[in-house]
Amino acid sequence: MITGTITLADNTVISVTDALLVNNELSLTMSTCSEATFDVGTFNASVLKISIIDDASLDHKFDDAEISLTYVDDEENETELGVYWVDTTKTKRIRKKVTLTAIDAATKFDVELADAARSTQYTPLTALTAACTEAGVTLYNNSLSDFPNNSVTFTPSSASVQTYRDLVMWVAQLLGANAIINRDGELEIRRARYTQTGTSIDVDFLCTAHARTDIQFSDIRTYIKYLTYYSGNDVKTVSQSVVSTDEQIRSGMYSLRYNPLLDGKSATDCDTISGAIHSYILTFLQRQIKAKMFVDMSIQLGSTIRFEGGKIDIRQSIVGVVTKITWKYHGIMEVICTAPVACKGEETA
Repeated sequence: MITGTITLADNTVISVTDALLVNNELSLTMSTCSEATFDVGTFNASVLKISIIDDASLDHKFDDAEISLTYVDDEENETELGVYWVDTTKTKRIRKKVTLTAIDAATKFDVELADAARSTQYTPLTALTAACTEAGVTLYNNSLSDFPNNSVTFTPSSASVQTYRDLVMWVAQLLGANAIINRDGELEIRRARYTQTGTSIDVDFLCTAHARTDIQFSDIRTYIKYLTYYSGNDVKTVSQSVVSTDEQIRSGMYSLRYNPLLDGKSATDCDTISGAIHSYILTFLQRQIKAKMFVDMSIQLGSTIRFEGGKIDIRQSIVGVVTKITWKYHGIMEVICTAPVACKGEETA
C-alpha cells in the first residue's frame, strides 16, 4: 500500500493512495554509479516517477510540487520513500492522467557556491556541513573517521566547483565514497566498498533463492590493482596487488577524475591523497551482480548483500555492494552490484 501527499506550490495538497495511482506507473531509481562502471565520488539524485488520476488536473500546477510517499508492506511495516520535487519539464498530461518525474533533495544543492566559500579552508566534514547549511538539508554523518583523507584541508577556489552539489561530489571522492540523500532526506556519505571484521565480510542483508526471481553474476571477483590519477599537472598510474590464493579474483583498473579541490596541492600531497583512496578500496573484491528480488525497501545503496541458494554454485553464496536499485510498485526490485573494469590479459591476480 502507498500513502502520502503531493503538495503544490500554492499549498494545495493531493492525498496519494492506491486508488489514485495508475497501475504499474510508480517507480523509484537510485544509483551511485552506472551498471557498467564502478565509481567513487558521485552525488546522484534519486528519481521518482509516478502517474495519478487527477480529476482537477487542468487546475493544478505541478511546478516545484513536493511529493512525499510511504510504502506499507503486507505485514504493515512502513518505509519512508523520501521526499521529491517535481521536474516540471518532464510533466505529462493526458486528460485526467498526470505523469510526474521528481528528484530528491540533491537538487537543493544546485546552488552557486558563495564567494566567501571560495576563500574558506575546509576539511571534508566542515565542507559538507557548510553545503548542508546552504541547502537546508541535515547532514547524517557527524564523523568521517572511517573514511580516508578525512583530515585533508582544501579551499574550493576552482571555477570547476560551481555549485554546492559539486563541492559535495568532490569531497566524496576525497573520501573514497559516494554521497546520497537517504530516505530521511539527509545527506549521507556512503562507503563504496564492504567492510571486514578480520577475514569475514560484514554483511547487511541475506538474500536467499526464495527472496528473488532471478540472478546473474560474474564467476570472478575484480579488485582495483591499477589506479590512474592526477598528480599536479601529471597523470600517474600506480599498482598494488592483493595477496590471495583465491583463483577466482582478477585485477582491474580505475581512473580518478581530476579533483579541483586538489588545486594548489603539491605532487607529493596528491600522491598521498590518491594513494589513501587506492588503499581504502584495494581489498574490495566485487562481482558483477544483477538480482531481481521481491521488494525489501530496507536495502540501500552501499549495503552489502550476501546472495545464496538457487543457481549460485560458487561456494554456495556470493557477496556484493549495492550500486543501483530500481523499484517498481507491485513489481520486482532490481539490485545491481557493479564491479570495477577488469584488465585485459590479466585474468587473475
